[in-house]
Amino acid sequence: MIKSFVLYGVSTLSLLTGSASLAGSCDTYSVAPGDTLRLISERYYGDREFSPIIYNANTDMVGEDPNTIEIGMQLEIPCRDGMRIPQATAFLAITPPEFDGDMPPRFMAKAGDTPFIGSDNSGVLPDILAAALRNGGFEGALEIARPENVSDVLQASVQPEALLAFPWIMPQCEDAASLSPQSAYICENYTFSDPLFEITLGIFTRADSPLVEASTPAAFAGKTICVPQFHTDDILRNSGILAANATAIFANNFQSCLAGLEESTFDAVVGDYQSFASYAPAQSGIIDISAFAQSSTLHAIAYSQNPAATEMLGIVNVGLKKILVSGEWFSLATQHLGQPSN
Repeated sequence: MIKSFVLYGVSTLSLLTGSASLAGSCDTYSVAPGDTLRLISERYYGDREFSPIIYNANTDMVGEDPNTIEIGMQLEIPCRDGMRIPQATAFLAITPPEFDGDMPPRFMAKAGDTPFIGSDNSGVLPDILAAALRNGGFEGALEIARPENVSDVLQASVQPEALLAFPWIMPQCEDAASLSPQSAYICENYTFSDPLFEITLGIFTRADSPLVEASTPAAFAGKTICVPQFHTDDILRNSGILAANATAIFANNFQSCLAGLEESTFDAVVGDYQSFASYAPAQSGIIDISAFAQSSTLHAIAYSQNPAATEMLGIVNVGLKKILVSGEWFSLATQHLGQPSN
């Protein structure tokens, strides 16, 4: 069975016993992108700490790790005194993360270090986005919030005060069959800016792995492939690798995937060549599987139902054209070329 997992790093669930009334199921819930058992518990029981009740009722389906649930999984929700059946919800009908200050900052990016945006908010993409905003007529500062997970970025990005999220890899929105559920949701609900930066996506493995010579999806049958949260498993879908009975597992970042690859926890890793050059030096014994490289672009995205956000995206696009013509884009890209965040 092919499984594409959603892993969000929630705290380990302790098994609760006691007061819950488990006399049957009161609802069935379909797991959506961004869900965790704790969030589902809050939705039904008003408290995230009751999530083990849901886990215990669905252990055969969920498996041993309650932190990893599969998109589309149908969970039985046990009855409990005082529970509520929520209205049918869209993907992000949950409480967004809290931020310092009176309102969320306007621009959202995932936490952590990448070659594109560092933990101190420096990097080629903040510089390019700031230049585009300035040249497009935006007079405010590029105030960036850095929620821990991609799901948190998307949750926060639907709020009226939050305008743009970045950087986001452009999915092949015209090819629905190639999209992960997360990408399909983004294609349907968000508007993309013009490209901020071009990247090359690839699949990487150990130099002593038989996958080095892989040229067809069948070579990945039974293999486990780590996907950093910065990416999606779209490259595995549109290349036919998941259909060849491979398993995709999400991790917090590219560095975690590389560590798991070196320890033989994973057989391969999805990533971009810029991150690979930053975090896997030549002597590391990790190389790319050249047959599966593909180009893509990074963008800012605006929640399509937020007029202020889509207006800001228009400002970005105007500014991008100006900095391309003036040469400022090339100057910024050259400035950061070969200087990844570490």
